[in-house]
Amino acid sequence: MTWIDLGNPVPRQYPERYELIQWDVGEIFTLPTLSEELDWPFSKVLNARISQREFGTLDDKQLGTFLWNACRTRAVAVSELGFDLEHRASPSAGAIHPIHIVIKRPGDGRWWLYQPKTHEMAELKNVQSKLNPLYEHSLSVLEGNNATRILFMAETGKTLGKYQDGCSLIWRDAGALLAVMAFVAAAQGLNFCPLGITGEPWASNLAEKGKLAGVGLALLGSPLGDRF
Repeated sequence: MTWIDLGNPVPRQYPERYELIQWDVGEIFTLPTLSEELDWPFSKVLNARISQREFGTLDDKQLGTFLWNACRTRAVAVSELGFDLEHRASPSAGAIHPIHIVIKRPGDGRWWLYQPKTHEMAELKNVQSKLNPLYEHSLSVLEGNNATRILFMAETGKTLGKYQDGCSLIWRDAGALLAVMAFVAAAQGLNFCPLGITGEPWASNLAEKGKLAGVGLALLGSPLGDRF
């Protein structure tokens, strides 16, 4: 066994400003606003959380509620890093939130970037040829034809501009986000399953070298029969 040492993250004495990726987007889809609060007791959510491997299709309301609770931006603050700091449901080193959520819905050939500040999805243009091989690869891991696929793409320079040896912080951000998603899915009665694949080498091909890294992929869908 080989352990990869990612170093010991420490804040830089002089943070480096970072220029955010400018995405080439097409159609903008406004997700339904949340109309119902999640009212399960947290103990019930904890007991209900379990990875599922069968998925029905999600409607817009289910997907919108999931993203609203798990991923939306709740507050922002200015920073010296070149972008806003954000408060979301999941913890993030330095409130930086470097991980983008990219959605692939069943029956739709497009890939959509979730916009956490506006609760919208933006169609990513000219990415099908780069990400469709990832979709095929994910099917070989877990078929789930009716599942909504969620790709985690880290804009690494956001975190590395503040932290020296900050790579492990990005992976911890990804794990925290997966956990929050799993709990939100359980509270909604949805099926959720993280995959072991990272999304590489396909995710990093969407931007200049070193700008993006795939850090996870998960499947989400409506339940089919009993959850246990």
